[in-house]
Parts: sequence; C-alpha cells; structure tokens
Amino acid sequence: MANIYKGRGKPEEAKQLLEMLDNVFFLEDEEETRREFLTLLPKLYKEQYNPAYNNVIIKEGDEIKAAVGCFPSEAVAAGKKLRILGIGNVAVARDSRSKGYMIDLMKMSIDIMKNENYDYSLLGGQRQRYGFFGYEPIGSECRFCIDKGNIRRILGEMPKSAYTAREVTEADTEIIKRIKALNESLPFYVDRSEEAYVDILKSWENVPYAAFDGEEFKGYFVIGKRGGRHISEIRAVDMSDTLMLIVCAMETAKSEEASLNVPLFDTELCDYMNKNCGGVSIGTPEMINIFNFGRFIEAFLSVKASVTKLCPGRLNLLIHGVKRDEQIAVTVDENNAVSVEETDEKPDIELSHSDAIHFVGGLYSKDRATMQQAFAQSWFPLPFFSYGLDNV
Repeated sequence: MANIYKGRGKPEEAKQLLEMLDNVFFLEDEEETRREFLTLLPKLYKEQYNPAYNNVIIKEGDEIKAAVGCFPSEAVAAGKKLRILGIGNVAVARDSRSKGYMIDLMKMSIDIMKNENYDYSLLGGQRQRYGFFGYEPIGSECRFCIDKGNIRRILGEMPKSAYTAREVTEADTEIIKRIKALNESLPFYVDRSEEAYVDILKSWENVPYAAFDGEEFKGYFVIGKRGGRHISEIRAVDMSDTLMLIVCAMETAKSEEASLNVPLFDTELCDYMNKNCGGVSIGTPEMINIFNFGRFIEAFLSVKASVTKLCPGRLNLLIHGVKRDEQIAVTVDENNAVSVEETDEKPDIELSHSDAIHFVGGLYSKDRATMQQAFAQSWFPLPFFSYGLDNV
C-alpha cells in the first residue's frame, strides 16, 4: 500500500495539483471550450501566489488524490481588520472517492482557521454538504436589474454612451490606483494588492474596463469575457454618472439589459439604483463560517452604524461556536459607537453555532424575531456582504 501524506502542498507540486483539479472539475467539458483553473482564477493559481501551499492535500505515494484550497485574505470593516480564509477547489480524484478524503481535508482546513485565528471563512457550495462543517448561507445584497426600456423612459431616449471603455491591464498602474481608491471608499472592502489587482478583477473569466470621457476617468466596470447581462463590479467617480457608466457597460457587453449586486452598506449606489432600476430583489451572497463572533459582530455592526442610526442598548450573548464558547456583551451607546467585550453577566440569549450565524446575519432568524430586546432589532441582521470577485 502506498504511503499516505496529508498536509499542505509544496511549491514543486503546483503543476500536478492543477492537472488533478482540472481533471476532476472539467474533464467532461468540450475540448474546444474546456476550462482550467489557471485562467478562471489567476489570482489564486498563478505561480507567484503559491497555489500548492494554499492547498491541503492527500497524496497516495507520489500522486495527489485530493485537495482543498485554503486561500487567505484580509478585509477592512469600518477600520477594523478581519482575517478571512476562502475555501475552494474541494476535489477528490475519481479513482479515490469514498475514502473519507474530503472530510479529512475539510477538518484540516477548519483546524487551520481555528489555530491561526481567522475571523471567518467563505465557501461556495451545497448547503447541506458544508453545513456539516459549520457553514451557513447569510448576508444580504440588493440585486438590481435595468434594461434599455427602463433607460429610454428615464432619459427620453436610449443614448449612445458618451464614454469610451478601455480594458485595464497590469500596465495601467495609475488607473489601478484610482480603481482601488474607489473600492476602498466604502465602509467594508477586501484589501486587494495593486500587484494582484487585475488578476482579481479577471476572476471567473471577467474583464475589467476603465471608462473615459475624452481623457477624464469616469469610473470602471467589470463584465464577463463573453459578454452577458451581469456587471460583476461597477463604480463611478461621480454617482450621477452611474447610468451612463451602465450604458457603456451594456454597449461593451453587447447586451440589452444589465444586472448588478450591491451591498446594503453602499447606501449611495443602492439609493441611486433603487430610483432608476427596473426591478430589485434581496439575496444572500455566500456561505460563511464564523470563528470569532465578537470581532465579526463588532466589525459589521460598526459598518451598519456608519450608514444608519442604531438604537442604544446592551445585549449579552452566549454563543457555542465551533472554535470556542463566546460570552460577550454587545453595546451601542448614545453616540452610535459600537463595542464588544467579554462578560460574565447572565446571557440574554444563548445560541448554537449555526443559530448564531443566522441570528447575526441571516435574512431570517427565529431567535432574532422572538427576542425581547427591541433595541437590538435595529442591529441585526448585520450588513454582511461578499464581493463576487474576491470569492474563491
């Protein structure tokens, strides 16, 4: 029987890792359109980002038979830094299934997050499959739709865009800085390095464009390589130019309509789109696992406080988390300042791990709906959001 290795990958194993992942996920693709992880997610799988080390793997002898990606990032929420680990490429070779490899690697990934003090983890996948490891779907985003008919009625005609779209490349260092500044003007953002910025914006076969009126930079947008209606990310320098920026994106994508997802804390863009869109719905952006509830609550409640007035009060929570029990007091004072501290006071509410995730960020929570502390009804759900281009 071959020796079994379980642990992080080594740099020299990157090529074998990618070959295994591509075979697991894309072997059945048509040859002329076959996908590969290196082009789908260059921000993760290019050699300089150390993809092998950012995977926990199982080898049988010299062959990689299973892998789970553990990709770190940092976010800033109302000035507070949060450590994130994104889980991706959960894969077991076709000839090595039913050996418990996926469970082993997911448990190893959870241990990494507990031991290295990550605040939360993101994952895209089937809820019941990953709920076993503590992941739950929470968060909120406005999903806006607009089409040429809407725009004609707003403007009296369907104008040709006044802007010129230019694809953004790694050579556009000054434009990247301006795009980065626009992104970081919000109360929550993921810290994207300038060196990796274009690779991040190209995630999932997207293409980033900067829009210009002559030589004046008006904003940017990101759309799919093959066109289509969805705008993955968009931001105008002046909010009043957003509609013309959308027209430019639609022309570039050769689409009759557009859709975009906007976090609730981006109140300026939500208000603008709410007045101009053809339709809007509320959705849940991602699956999440929380390891430090106190830090998570303080960060995202501070984000909420930065855009809305909260009712003052103090709420004592006892949360039986997957990492540890957290007995915390959450306070909002008369000045709308948020603080979270450990406490030995009797809890107002006691929650299991999964119930706590839904309580703080779910679209619905029975515990939240029935709690007696009316002041805290203005606190939750927290405005958690996960930008699609930052996801794994």
